[in-house]
Amino acid sequence: MDKKDVYIYYSGATDITGKKLEDALGIKGGNKKPVGAKMVIGWGAKTKDDVKFAKSVKVLNHPDAIRLNRNKFDAMCKMKDALPENISKYSLANNVKTDLANGNITLPLVGRTKYHQGGKGFWTCPTIAQVDAAIEAGAHHFIEMVAIKDEYRLHVFDGEIIHSQKKVQRTNEDFEKAFIEDELARQKSLAEKNNNPFDEETAKLMLKRQAKNAIAGGANMMLRSNKMGWKFSIIKKKTSIKFVNDSMKDIAATAINALGLTFGAVDCCIDVNNNMFIFEVNSGPGLEATSLDKYIEAFKIVMAVKPAATKAKVTKVTKVAKVVSSEKETMKRQLSELQNMLEESDDDAEFETIKKLGAKLIFGNQ
Repeated sequence: MDKKDVYIYYSGATDITGKKLEDALGIKGGNKKPVGAKMVIGWGAKTKDDVKFAKSVKVLNHPDAIRLNRNKFDAMCKMKDALPENISKYSLANNVKTDLANGNITLPLVGRTKYHQGGKGFWTCPTIAQVDAAIEAGAHHFIEMVAIKDEYRLHVFDGEIIHSQKKVQRTNEDFEKAFIEDELARQKSLAEKNNNPFDEETAKLMLKRQAKNAIAGGANMMLRSNKMGWKFSIIKKKTSIKFVNDSMKDIAATAINALGLTFGAVDCCIDVNNNMFIFEVNSGPGLEATSLDKYIEAFKIVMAVKPAATKAKVTKVTKVAKVVSSEKETMKRQLSELQNMLEESDDDAEFETIKKLGAKLIFGNQ
């Protein structure tokens, strides 16, 4: 497929990686619905209403499927239907106390908002008191807390794992850097949206002090986010089988399929009993280095696929050529035999018979 016919559709929250992919693939892109594209790559595209494309347009991660996935509660329900054993038990905020009393769900719980990203909209609730506080603060639903042993991000593309990462604790130096970068970007974005002045150097000094306090407390074992002392590290090929087995791959691929997506980053874990749990799927994950290269490679393969009709046409032509070649050989043999008969004929009657055979062979039934 021609690059000019491919468009990557991203949003303000996913445009950093979206633009990297746009440049690396040499395609068009933006946060507006494409017009005239033959292939659309949805990279965390943010839409309010249903999006329609012509049937001829190939869409990878349809904006409608992305919108469903942005609603983390609805997405969790979809995945629960497909993977009942791999999604933690949950309850809506207005039902949670009844469910706790009936034993349908048990403490400790994690309170969450309907739409959330990273560590936002997150409440750890070991007791009823924290549940009440979370409901008052705006929690939409509660999930049973998983006793995490190891946490992973599995990148799925068209049913296959193209890249695997394991979440590991940062060093103190790395912790400080990540904390400052993450919070600085958030504060700058808020200042821009509200048209507020922003002194970056002063902000960095303040965040450095905050980072030291965060480091002193150690990596957050409940909220394993980027600025809470954790990061995703590449799982090396030699050890990937040990950490990511076939069962995990199948579960991750099923989660992507349940959400109607073609690709995505599946955030998941193995608990202390070696059971796998899916947390959520990111339809436009932040990528760099190896993870970025893996998606570039996958998209290039999809973009290079030729229409099946072309192959079928070539096959048909080949078959016709074989038939014609076979008929030529048969006719050559028959003419050779006719010539031998003429040379061996002795009388007029025999000649007339051979003549009739020749006419039939050359001109058909005349």
